[in-house]
Amino acid sequence: MIKVLDKTFAILEAVVLNSPHPLRISVLAERFGINTGTCARIIRELSDAGYLIQVSRQDGYAAGPRALAFANAVSYKPALLEAARPVADGAARRFEASVLLAERQGGLRYILYHRNESPRLAIRLSELAFRDLFDTATGLMLAAFAPEEELPALLDSSGGERFRLLDPARGIREQLAEIREAKSVAFADPARGQGIAAFPVFRNGAFLATLGGSIPFDEYAERGAAFAEGLSRAASEISKAVSIINTAG
Repeated sequence: MIKVLDKTFAILEAVVLNSPHPLRISVLAERFGINTGTCARIIRELSDAGYLIQVSRQDGYAAGPRALAFANAVSYKPALLEAARPVADGAARRFEASVLLAERQGGLRYILYHRNESPRLAIRLSELAFRDLFDTATGLMLAAFAPEEELPALLDSSGGERFRLLDPARGIREQLAEIREAKSVAFADPARGQGIAAFPVFRNGAFLATLGGSIPFDEYAERGAAFAEGLSRAASEISKAVSIINTAG
């Protein structure tokens, strides 16, 4: 029973993270090492409960109404999000930028909050998590602050992910250590047509999340420094808001 429950939660998580793009039963069965009959039974039970819906017989299944309702029914890190939302919104409006707050779980970059106030960047985040730790500014910051014992697994799990934002002539670990020391990632990304930046958010000195953002590539030379400085101040403001100072006397 425990094994079935484990596979059930794994299948539900996989479909929700992949939504709105559907997954087929055969793909899920292969991914989790179970036969298609067992996978079909689990899928049917999740569908009957409203967690999944069948997009089509050919395409497979996506997150259903009960799974989508989690966003309104579950409060996740309310203190962090309460502090971050107004600050991120303010930075996005002030710099006409796309600003987001992200954290890492395993090899995935989870988007906790996003606000886009750039009239030129058509950024729409339709997914909850992305396997792009080494291909985004916020991802690099999250990887840089990953515990040393987790880093080998993160590098191995990157699969075919490109390390295009890092210098191929230098070691990845060395560059991540430099990012961690500088507490800053900021540069132009011509491949995606953006100027990007990311800064860490701390709670009582411990790394908590990453605040990042982007502006159009052709604007980065003129206002990239001001944008990065403003985003850095915003990350510090959030850090201060979520930290607790205990004093006596």
